[in-house]
Amino acid sequence: MAALLRSARWFLRPGAAPRFPISLRLLAGGPGRPHAALCRPAARAGPVAGGLLSQARLYAIAAEKNYLQEEPTSQRRNASQFDWALMRLDNSVRRTGRITTTLLQKVFDNACVSGCPGGNQALLLLRSCGSLLPELKSSERTELAHRIWDKLKKLGTVYDVSHYNALLKVYLQNEYKFSPTDFLAKMEEANIQPNRVTYQRLIAAYCNVGDIEGASKILGFMKTKDLPVTEAVFSALVTGHARAGDMENAENILTVMREAGIEPGPDTYLALLNAYAEKGDIDHVKQTLEKVEKSDLYLMDRDLLQLIFSFSKAGYPQYVSEILEKITYERRYIPDAMNLILLLVTEKLEDTAFQVLLACPVSREDGQSDFGSFFLRHCVTMNTPAEKLVDYCKKLKEAQMHTSPLQFTLQCALLANKTDSAKALMKALKEEGFPVRTHYFWPLLVGHQKEKNVQGIVEVLKGMHEMGVNPDQETFINYVFPSFDSVKSARAVLQENGCLPESNIFSLAELRCEALNGNLDYVLSFLESNTLSFSFGSLRGSLILGFRRCVDINLWSKITELLYKDGRYCQEPPGPTEAVGYFLYNLIDSMSDSEVQAKEEHLRQYFHQLKEMNVKIPENIYRGIRNLLDSYHVPELIKDVNMLVEREKTDSRKLTSSDLESTLEKLKAENQPIRDVLKQLIVTLCSEENMQKALELKAKYESDMAVGGYAALINLCCRHDNAEDALNLKQEFDRLDSSAVLDTNKYVGLVKVLGKHGKLQDAINILKEMKEKDVLIKDTTVLSFFHILNGAALRGETETVKQLHEAIVTLGLAKPSTTISSPLVTLYLEKDDLRAALEAAIDLYEKYKILPRIHDVLCKLVEKGETDLIQKAMDFVSQEQGEMTMLYDLFFAFLQTGNYKEAKKIIETPGIRARPTRLQWFCDRCISSNQVETLEKLVELTQKLFECDRDQLYYNLLKLYKINGDWQRADAVWNKMQEENIIPRGKTLRLLAEILRNNNQEVPFDVPELWYEDEKHSLNSSAPSPVETNIHKELLNACQWKKSKDAYNVFLKAQKQNVVFNSESYISLIKLLLVKDSFIQAMQVKDFAETHIKGFTLNDAANSLLIITQVRRDYLKEALKTLKTTLDLKQTPSRIAVTRLIQACALQGDLENIQAIQKMVNGLEDSIGLSNMVFINNIALAQIKNNNIDVAIENIENMLTSGNQTMEPQYFGLAYLFRKVIEEQLEPAVEKISIMAERLANQFAVYKPVTDLFLQLVDSGKVDDARALLQRCGAIAEQTPIFLVFCIRSSRRPGKSPALKSLLELIPELTEKEEAYSSIMKSYVLDNDVSSAKALYENLTAKNMKLDDLFLKRYAVLLKNAGEAVPFVEPPESFEFYAKQLKELRESSL
Repeated sequence: MAALLRSARWFLRPGAAPRFPISLRLLAGGPGRPHAALCRPAARAGPVAGGLLSQARLYAIAAEKNYLQEEPTSQRRNASQFDWALMRLDNSVRRTGRITTTLLQKVFDNACVSGCPGGNQALLLLRSCGSLLPELKSSERTELAHRIWDKLKKLGTVYDVSHYNALLKVYLQNEYKFSPTDFLAKMEEANIQPNRVTYQRLIAAYCNVGDIEGASKILGFMKTKDLPVTEAVFSALVTGHARAGDMENAENILTVMREAGIEPGPDTYLALLNAYAEKGDIDHVKQTLEKVEKSDLYLMDRDLLQLIFSFSKAGYPQYVSEILEKITYERRYIPDAMNLILLLVTEKLEDTAFQVLLACPVSREDGQSDFGSFFLRHCVTMNTPAEKLVDYCKKLKEAQMHTSPLQFTLQCALLANKTDSAKALMKALKEEGFPVRTHYFWPLLVGHQKEKNVQGIVEVLKGMHEMGVNPDQETFINYVFPSFDSVKSARAVLQENGCLPESNIFSLAELRCEALNGNLDYVLSFLESNTLSFSFGSLRGSLILGFRRCVDINLWSKITELLYKDGRYCQEPPGPTEAVGYFLYNLIDSMSDSEVQAKEEHLRQYFHQLKEMNVKIPENIYRGIRNLLDSYHVPELIKDVNMLVEREKTDSRKLTSSDLESTLEKLKAENQPIRDVLKQLIVTLCSEENMQKALELKAKYESDMAVGGYAALINLCCRHDNAEDALNLKQEFDRLDSSAVLDTNKYVGLVKVLGKHGKLQDAINILKEMKEKDVLIKDTTVLSFFHILNGAALRGETETVKQLHEAIVTLGLAKPSTTISSPLVTLYLEKDDLRAALEAAIDLYEKYKILPRIHDVLCKLVEKGETDLIQKAMDFVSQEQGEMTMLYDLFFAFLQTGNYKEAKKIIETPGIRARPTRLQWFCDRCISSNQVETLEKLVELTQKLFECDRDQLYYNLLKLYKINGDWQRADAVWNKMQEENIIPRGKTLRLLAEILRNNNQEVPFDVPELWYEDEKHSLNSSAPSPVETNIHKELLNACQWKKSKDAYNVFLKAQKQNVVFNSESYISLIKLLLVKDSFIQAMQVKDFAETHIKGFTLNDAANSLLIITQVRRDYLKEALKTLKTTLDLKQTPSRIAVTRLIQACALQGDLENIQAIQKMVNGLEDSIGLSNMVFINNIALAQIKNNNIDVAIENIENMLTSGNQTMEPQYFGLAYLFRKVIEEQLEPAVEKISIMAERLANQFAVYKPVTDLFLQLVDSGKVDDARALLQRCGAIAEQTPIFLVFCIRSSRRPGKSPALKSLLELIPELTEKEEAYSSIMKSYVLDNDVSSAKALYENLTAKNMKLDDLFLKRYAVLLKNAGEAVPFVEPPESFEFYAKQLKELRESSL
């Protein structure tokens, strides 16, 4: 198997000869010593960083939102909210390998709100207070753990031994000094019995302070209890002896381990290495590392990173570089390196942290990666001196690891209110030649503004002047003027201190401020005497507020006339006419209806004066003003505004067989037509399976046979395996009516019987006819094809399998899949021709990119010892599907065949990650075939597999133990899970508790209760009869295979036999029926369950599906009731269900019910995942449907322009609203919305709405309208992030390439963005648009743009499918490989 192991990148080396040191008394002495457990721990016990680098992956599986239904009913809603918070923790750990204090505090607060957090929630929170918080000092982490412990205890959380063990783990990770005896006393006081894990961690606690005597007492106690001693204990003793100054005995522990029957593993060697590192003994560290390298053991990068921490903290940073040279820097260990860096900064060892940072192998191509941001941010938080920060930034820039480190660090300093650091960083930026922007100083000004600190304001302005930064208008208006009594006093103070800018910026800011205050006399005077030109648009918003605050019509008119006629103020397009028109619209639109009514006469005078001044406005803007005035109930003003219009620019949906036979003969005797009766008789005989009689009748009355009669007879002959008559009947059927089409099942029956009886060409002709006549192919049809092929394969009919498969796939009757193609491999496996089986599988992959039954082929090859063929298979899989897939295939084959040693070496291959789907597939296989040992080995060997969901694997193991009634092994699983620091899900705890209770054993933990009572009842109910069991199995099988009709028929069958299933089965059936849109049948099942099971209710998922189905059928009242019922049950409906209901109400203009839904889900938005924009968009759409367009627009504008905004403007997405008004052709609404969006952009610099409108116009094919909008609002072109999101989303849907092409034409700069051109190529490939793809590729290559492998792979496949040459070497791996590679590259650059 040497070749196999080379492929897995694993090399065996001969171990060194053992050396026997002096035995330790307690571990090595006498027959009565504690026996050693032949297992290895999950988390290494060692100094300080023991959990730092390995706990993150264990936490990645702590949360899973799919288990909401397992919580008690009374805590349903709070539990779902907690699970949402838990998912945020989980995502943080998966992405970065750590969590932040803020996030943990938020989850803790959320748990407290739930009233009485459960045991699992408490376990999660406690375990988060250790090494997952590298940004906190260890003392602060322990303090947080104590605060959480005390608070949860007050709230009534019941602690068991797992919680005390978790607290012990936190103490060890944080190096917290405590009294183990006091800790045991507290457990005794709480009536909690310590277990093996507790004693192991207490030993580690003694050893961490070098107290061997204390550790020996615990060991002695374990001896009396006959508890096993694991490698974790030995590793702790290595640390203990070393910290006690006894390195000789520390080294001798390894010999004692061997004498106890345990071979020292990586954990023990790591403990010894850390001991040497704490002494600064680099020579022994090197010797030990060499010894490990020569053995079968393997130290991971995270182990070496832990060694670096030990050296650094002990005061020996000079040796760090030597350890860094030995690190392989696999991508999966980058989060571990980041955590080490953060921890070193926390410990004030930032120089060493920076050394590790520079050693990380990040992508430096084109300088696009900004690796190191996390380091700089934490340095700012920890008050690292500014000189060091500047130096770090320079070096990061030189190393091309960060494009703008100084700017980023400055941002962090400003956000953290580190004023001194911020000033120093700004000076450094200035010295480096980078521009220092005005807004950099705003956070500093805000601090002084709150306290009205005029001197502080002046100092900041002086600092700006020193750096050559001129304050802009916003700086003066928003951050300077509010600190003074008046603008005049501000001018005086600033002039006195030399802070007035020489440009006209201050004067314009003063003008805007006076306008805001309603001082129109000053405004008019300034505009008349002003010699500088500026945009009317820059003054519009301030002037509108000034007009409203000072109702002087003469000043209004004079200012408007001046702005209209004076060329200084309306130089830019679209010119004075539109500029004044928009101003008038915005002025009226900014007023409430009562304000317009109160100022009606003033406005009339104003319009008349403008008429006399010959001021004109465009027709389209007049229509908007007219609609506003009409909605304000002042239609009298419309005629006054109408005078201002510039006219020349106006734009113009039963009888038995015997009875029928008698009737037939009678009609024949009377010479009457018999075709209908004959057909009915034939069909009846077929239903009675009377083939002989039916064929005789057909022969007797052949001239009167109808198409339907032939179809029934063909089907009957197929059922009776009568190939000859079936074929003859089909030929007669065609002669009767060549255009007639049989149903799908009859065609499939013909193919089956003809193929079985050697009539291969006739069977292929039937398949061709199915294609020609466009016969409906369903999933069940494809499954039938598989059974036909598989039956032929089992009979050894080679040509039948090959030719039928070729015909089915070539004709397009079924897509080539693993299922439909597996008989081609089965054919040779049944003949034991392994070489041919492998060749068949490889051939199928080369043709269709599928690899059927490769696991079975590999297992057979391993059993036969066919090394060459195994190597061939591995090389092929590795090349085509990637090395990871190959390793898993080989791993499962070794496990299946009992070659556990080889399997272990495969799964320990550096760089291998967990693949949950594949692991679950193998678990299910083991459970179904009752392979206990194989599944146990899988769980054991994957203990240190990166990102492995250990809880799920143990859950599968428990399922198998339950089937076999093996409670002893199930009980051992509980201890193993604690050793690995696994947080068990509720379902795992319940399953384990059930196994223990069924065997009259005590349950050592608090069992989470089920949220519905039915299941409790079902656990205690009597055993079902064999008939009930069989029917139940039929139902579950039909549900599993998504056969809704079969499942419903089983339900009807059970109903007739008075068989009642459990709640879960009915819920599964109802969900399946709803998915298949069988609403009536689903409701019948629901009614039956409610009348036969006390307290029956649907769960979240079923209720959500029910809402979706009711909405689809326009049963909105019923859907609202279902939603209310769901929420009353403390369930959490799905986001899509609530959204669909809201959208349906909006399209009907049902504003009242939308608001009712909003009240129902208040407080649950986060747990549902419901954005507030769903309500904003649909409330506006409902108002528009009710012809309240102006109200809708006013509400949206108020949300975006008022001082108390509930959402940041950049997240205020109105795409759905715009899309719907365009789709519904609501032209008045489109017009007003367009005006609103442009007003928000031009007046308030809020560009998200107008950009959304632009994109929806492009998406709906209104390119000319989009182009006109872009010309009116040029800022749209700068909204690149929004465009990129649009490109990525559009590329996932077919038919979107024209829209993306139009977007490229309008915004050509997008072709330079990787996300944009990659998405557009993806869309071209999806739409098979070869010419556009070619043009894009040529354009990008002409610009020398760097194209990633995924882009090139897509383009190459498109060209090959079109029969064209590929102008480059096609990337060899699969799409999935390059997509994952690109994703990992982007994640690593965070």
